Amino acid sequence: MKDDYLFRIRDIEHYYGDYVRVLFLGAAVLSVVAIPLFGDLLPFGTFAQVGCALLLVLLAGLTNPHSRMLMVYDVVVSGLGVFLLESAAISFYAADTAQLFAAREVAALILLFAFYFSIKTLRAMMLGKVGKMERPWEFEDGKDKPE
Repeated sequence: MKDDYLFRIRDIEHYYGDYVRVLFLGAAVLSVVAIPLFGDLLPFGTFAQVGCALLLVLLAGLTNPHSRMLMVYDVVVSGLGVFLLESAAISFYAADTAQLFAAREVAALILLFAFYFSIKTLRAMMLGKVGKMERPWEFEDGKDKPE
């Protein structure tokens, strides 16, 4: 079916970019919905926040198992997003509403998971493991290694 392409998780060994894609889209949607309902999640103004949502959607659309550089961008953007959102949540906790605090926390958690899956994929890409099956004897001393 072509209809489920957006949320389809492929079975590519050591590749978690599909999870990153879904998490980035979720964070972007949460951000765009939260702005008019609760206020800006980040203290940089609405214009910058809409730009951040568009950046998340852009990276979600470009993420693929063939590009290490895009995965580096995913790591940087998700890590920076967690840092900024959690910093804003803690800094403005007393001044803002509970709903805005909760929206910041949920967005930070979503991006934290995106950061984790991006790092896992980037590590696998650097080791040349994406798309390759695990070998049970990989870390053995070689005595029982099949030929």
